[in-house]
Amino acid sequence: MMRFCQFAFILLFAVLAAVGNLSAQPPSDLYLFSLAREGTNYFIYHPQLLSGFNPGGYTNQPWFTPDGDILVSVRFTSESQNDIFSLSPQNLTIHRVTQTSANEYSPRFDPTQQYLSVVRQVVGDSMDQQVFVAGLGGGVFKSITPNRKDVGYYTWLDDQHLALFRIDGETNRLERYNLTDQKSRKITSAVGRSLWTASNGAVLYVHKFSTDYWYLKAYDADAFTMNIIAQTPGMSEDFAVAPDGTYFMCDGTTLVRYHPDYDAGWHRVADLSVYGIEAATRIAISPDGTKLAVVASKSNP
Repeated sequence: MMRFCQFAFILLFAVLAAVGNLSAQPPSDLYLFSLAREGTNYFIYHPQLLSGFNPGGYTNQPWFTPDGDILVSVRFTSESQNDIFSLSPQNLTIHRVTQTSANEYSPRFDPTQQYLSVVRQVVGDSMDQQVFVAGLGGGVFKSITPNRKDVGYYTWLDDQHLALFRIDGETNRLERYNLTDQKSRKITSAVGRSLWTASNGAVLYVHKFSTDYWYLKAYDADAFTMNIIAQTPGMSEDFAVAPDGTYFMCDGTTLVRYHPDYDAGWHRVADLSVYGIEAATRIAISPDGTKLAVVASKSNP
């Protein structure tokens, strides 16, 4: 069942020392920046550390809701599993969305805005991960991929189709999954963990083509086309897309951006190390394009 509670939301702009150990994931911090555009250029300002409520813990996999709140997967150092939380920077509050015995990751709303979806680890089987949904008003989680038990990540393409990252050793594969008949079509293999949906319904992903070349690509199931958007900066697999179609990635601690219509290559936006971010990983952008969330991974002490 989903249980809802609220407690004080602490916004701190400071780098907190990690304490304790996480058995499954390394400690991580979540930062929020305001994002602004001038012409084709972008810049960030007003940094906030949103994970002050979870020092030394895991606060990761951010996703913006339509109203600007941020869903994250959280594990406290005192707990043994991940639950979903909703952070509201506007109201300075936190909601604990789930409190279950199962690990829950990759929170999203479905396209109808009626359900919360997650990758959920089936209790008692660490190798069984499926996409589950539950009503936003609360309720029991139900699997929508019961015949796919190796799901690592996903994105909604529309209300009847998902793009699934299926865990397959060194060649993790990408599939388009039909919720109606529970069948899937393989798109490719050797993909990165970040999956997003373009405005035309295409799935956006990173193809780890070789040890030297990774590419940001788009697959359009209706047109049966697979297009290269750009080569990634370095070996980067985490990205996000602004409403105007600008792609953002992190090359080490450098935030970079690229727009396929007018950029010949990636352009520097900011050096995140000045904010104490030493290893930037996942990023997300708000639906209105005014906020950027960045996850900073931290080493175990």
